[in-house]
Amino acid sequence: MTYTVDLLDGLARLLHSAGVGVYRPDGVYAPGETAITIAALPPAPDRVVCLTAYPVAESAALTDTTTGVQVRTRAGPDPRDVLALDDQAHAVMHGSTGHRFGGVPVQLIYRVSAAPIGGDSSGRWERSSNYHCRAHHAAPHLE
Repeated sequence: MTYTVDLLDGLARLLHSAGVGVYRPDGVYAPGETAITIAALPPAPDRVVCLTAYPVAESAALTDTTTGVQVRTRAGPDPRDVLALDDQAHAVMHGSTGHRFGGVPVQLIYRVSAAPIGGDSSGRWERSSNYHCRAHHAAPHLE
């Protein structure tokens, strides 16, 4: 796979193995599950953890990189549910070290910001947390 795909797939599997939710790359989830998805926030199920990557800092000469990952959570009509889901993701990711996701070595994951999004059109509460992943991104012109 590629750097970004390996990174997000690895994070999804990490959250899945910790019991935060269920990750299925095919994207098929039962109504009562907490889905872990990449880039797309599906209309169902109600509870979702959606991971989206964005660049933060890259070296012009080295493979050192920092990639941001938005962890967008959605739960039911009680705002405490989305707070609890966000806390579960935080407990797994924040300060974690020494990962290898596919071909991507990740030295450190840490949260840099978080904010409530509010309710969606169905009354389900949402929240966004942003994490930085310090990793190595191999490329043909870098050492």
